[in-house]
Amino acid sequence: MTVQLVTRLACLFLLLVASTGCESSSYGVPHMDKYRLVVTVFAAASTTNAMEEVSESFTRATGFRIQANYAASSTLAQQIALGAEPDVFLSANVAWADHIQTLTAKRRNLLGNRLVVVVPSNSEFDLQSPDDLLRQEVEHLALADTDSVPAGRYARQALIELDLWNRLEARVVPGKDVRHALLYVETGVAEAGIVYATDAAVSNKVKVVLDVPVGLTEPVVYPAMLLECGADKSAARRFYDFLGSPEATRIFEKYGFTVIR
Repeated sequence: MTVQLVTRLACLFLLLVASTGCESSSYGVPHMDKYRLVVTVFAAASTTNAMEEVSESFTRATGFRIQANYAASSTLAQQIALGAEPDVFLSANVAWADHIQTLTAKRRNLLGNRLVVVVPSNSEFDLQSPDDLLRQEVEHLALADTDSVPAGRYARQALIELDLWNRLEARVVPGKDVRHALLYVETGVAEAGIVYATDAAVSNKVKVVLDVPVGLTEPVVYPAMLLECGADKSAARRFYDFLGSPEATRIFEKYGFTVIR
């Protein structure tokens, strides 16, 4: 067999592998048993701590490993729409779940959350009402991106309802996701911020000074989705089911989420 023929056959094999869609990994390697023991999860940044513990518990119980990617729901949904192939997606709002509904095998509303106003833990600034955000001491207000990231969009909804948005918009320091908004407050880049209660709970560098009334925004709901690429994987189906298990519920509630039953 000539070198040229061997080369042509190798190229043909690689082209066939690359065209197999969900039947190939991101490196063009067909699904092997080892691959099918790994569940790829895209999850909202605000779920990072809870999902890490849930994943560890699942791995101990089943032996299946979780490979997680945490970011803003908007970023993750757009990546999926453009061809990324996770098995499971946990979004921080309904709209971005709807964005990829056609790629979904199963879906259910899993978690709820709420917004709070935080300041650095060593701050002496005490807010008594949302109007106090207008005070001169608050030169910078950290929010997740208000155009696309769920936490930022919820925060803007609340500020609009409170008739504060137009007066505060110029002070907003946008983060690419809610954890970056939290980081701005932790490091003193912003004197205050609006984040999820669950994000504030995992940080010892901020303190909650105000709860944002839930009626000021649409419900903060986290849909869990088993995507088509995971529907034929036993490990992925089991992890999707595990998210609603008593053990996962205990962990989510420990981190401050409301579990929707």
